[in-house]
Amino acid sequence: MKFINYILTAVLFIGISYTMNLTLHDYDNPSATHILDTEIIGDLLIVSGMIGGIEFYDISDREELNHLSTLNLSGGGGGGGGGGGGAKPNCVKAAGNYAYFTTKNGVAIINISNPSNPQNLGYISGTSNYILENLDIHENLLAVAAHEDGVLLYDISNPSNPDYLSTIQADNAWDVVIDDYHIYVADGSTLLDYFESELFDNEYFLLATVELSNAIKDIAIGGGYLYAAIGSDGVVAIAHIVNVTPQVIDIYNTSGMANRLDVFDENKIAVSDWDDVEILEFDGESLSLAGYKNTTRRTMAISTKDNFIYSGEWASVQIFEYGEIDGPDIDLNMYELNYPYVENGNSYTLSLDVTNNGNQTLNIIDAYTTNNEFSPSPLSNLSPGETQTVNITYTANSNNASGGYRIVSNDSDEDEVICETNGNINGANVGDVAPDFQLSVIANGSGTFRLSDQLGKIVILAFFAPN
Repeated sequence: MKFINYILTAVLFIGISYTMNLTLHDYDNPSATHILDTEIIGDLLIVSGMIGGIEFYDISDREELNHLSTLNLSGGGGGGGGGGGGAKPNCVKAAGNYAYFTTKNGVAIINISNPSNPQNLGYISGTSNYILENLDIHENLLAVAAHEDGVLLYDISNPSNPDYLSTIQADNAWDVVIDDYHIYVADGSTLLDYFESELFDNEYFLLATVELSNAIKDIAIGGGYLYAAIGSDGVVAIAHIVNVTPQVIDIYNTSGMANRLDVFDENKIAVSDWDDVEILEFDGESLSLAGYKNTTRRTMAISTKDNFIYSGEWASVQIFEYGEIDGPDIDLNMYELNYPYVENGNSYTLSLDVTNNGNQTLNIIDAYTTNNEFSPSPLSNLSPGETQTVNITYTANSNNASGGYRIVSNDSDEDEVICETNGNINGANVGDVAPDFQLSVIANGSGTFRLSDQLGKIVILAFFAPN
């Protein structure tokens, strides 16, 4: 998948006066890419990648990613092995010795009793014609969000052969969470609260609806509260009590796009926030930032075990530990600087913020650029909580200038960090006027789309590889 960005944006964290409490322990680049979900069951971490297969890790040592196997769903049943992952696994939920995945071919059933050799048992009958998203399991009930087809409910008392029960109606069911009495459905920007019938098992009636400010990406429950990730609007804390309409208590606007949530330690919420991992803390009245780490990669999914955070990124997996950081801890507010087009001999300056989120002085051993067309301002040692802005000037004398700004420090888990620098690249540069084009509309309408017809509007172009 490729994205072209025409506008450079930056998120600045200035004047942080407290430590951000996330220490990096381990990192892996697995076969799987386009990672969209993670799941932890016992000491097993499952990573669902739409391309390259499903990854299984032993995390009995919380600080280490011990890779066990890769499972490819494209060929149907069978054991482990790499491959293309043609079924495009999306979301995953596990219980006992079984894991269930939503895919383009339906809900896949995987026997994980031996995660070093997981077995594909096929698909739940009748699910191949749906567009499937998130799912959840509670005791013997499996719920699967199926967009405009609502939420599909299955009895999994026989886990290898689920039995269809009923469907909860929704306009665009994106996520579903089950607790003892309720099923919560993310229906676009509306949270639907369904309550189990006292007269009929596995039948639910709509108890309440809660309108939120943006589309709901994920729902998590913990410590007596419900939390919803609502994309660019952040995270919402909601009180949910039996027979009482859920009430929004607070909203925290994260720095990026809140996508996935996991609750740990009763009142802490790990958030996959696109370009970073954020830990929020809820005291019953308000949400506040308690942990932060810019991951430098597209953070899509998140799972927690004890105080360890497992970050599922577009093509990688990382482990962070939440807790007080004894030493120094370096963070950059961005890891890539893309300059607008600059005429040869002219210059343009962009800024980078370097923060010490630790409890001891961050000693800068070296800070330099690998391409002399980029010139940084000096960077000195940083006290705990201190941020310094580094101005990096690009002076153009050739096309396609690339390099990196490297910082070597006494940070024990990241002794070297790199911010890429790109100037006058071959292709579209930040600030360039987009060329006009015309294409046929092949979905959600008819006719043609011409860029020049959209003058005065914000247009986002996303380029995807074909299936």
